[in-house]
Formats: sequence, structure tokens, C-alpha cells
Amino acid sequence: MRTFEERYTAWVDGALRDNEKAAFEREHPELLNERDEVRALQGLLREQFRAPELSHPDFFNSELLRRIEREQAVASRSKGKRSWLALPRLALAGFGSALVAIAMVLTLAPHGRSSRDDYVAQVLKAHTDAPGVKATVDAKKDVTIIKLDGLEKLPPDKDLK
Repeated sequence: MRTFEERYTAWVDGALRDNEKAAFEREHPELLNERDEVRALQGLLREQFRAPELSHPDFFNSELLRRIEREQAVASRSKGKRSWLALPRLALAGFGSALVAIAMVLTLAPHGRSSRDDYVAQVLKAHTDAPGVKATVDAKKDVTIIKLDGLEKLPPDKDLK
């Protein structure tokens, strides 16, 4: 399906077939008067604005052909070269990155069984700045107890939460 502009231009130029011309004129009767005006305007433009004649048309044509050949040669050479970011190289880089990530996870992530029962803590220093308070550490097999002697006793109704 041709656009209105294509059909209008073909109608003005007289390039439509008879059945297409009749259908176009039925669809757009307001344009019948315009055709003669447009043709007169085209004639005036052709008379007043002629293409300048080239002083050396053969030279112009040969230069134009030489430039086209040069651009085609450059284009064909660049098609032969593969870009650094070609699809196979990108795929290989992605695969390599995935392998490095897997290796890092396997070497840096902790392995084996882990649960809350395996929690290990080591008390390095038990010290208090309060005078008369003594801190001692009692480390047994599964329990480490820090005792603070010399503190005031809390009333039994005091909630520690």
C-alpha cells in the first residue's frame, strides 16, 4: 500500500494507471484544481533553475568513481578484520570469568559442617577499671565463665532484659 504522498506525486506526474487515477480523484476531488497549478509551478522551476553545466564533466565523474572505489575498498578491508569485542571473544571472556568466580568460591568459602553448636570464642583479656572489682576467667571444656567479684548484688525483682 502506497502512502498518500506517493500516490499524490504519481497523480501529479501522470504516472498512475487509469483505474488508480480515477480512484484517487474520487477520494480527493478537492485536488483536481491543484494539479494544473503544481504542473505550472514545476515548469517555472525547470525554466528558472537549471542545473549548472560542469566545466569538466569527465573529470568530475572520474573523481566521483575513484572516491566510491576507495570507500568500497576501505569497507571491504574493515569487514575482513574482526573486532576485539566479537561474540566468540566475549563468550570466552564470560566463561573464563565464571571459572575464576567458581574457583574463588571454592577456595574462600568455608567447607564442612557448620552449626551454632560449633561456635568458638576465646577470652583474651579480662580486665575491669572499677576499684575493688576482680575479673577472673574459668575456661572448661565446653564453657568459659567470666567471674566478676566485688560487684553489688542486684535486687531479686530487677529484670536484666
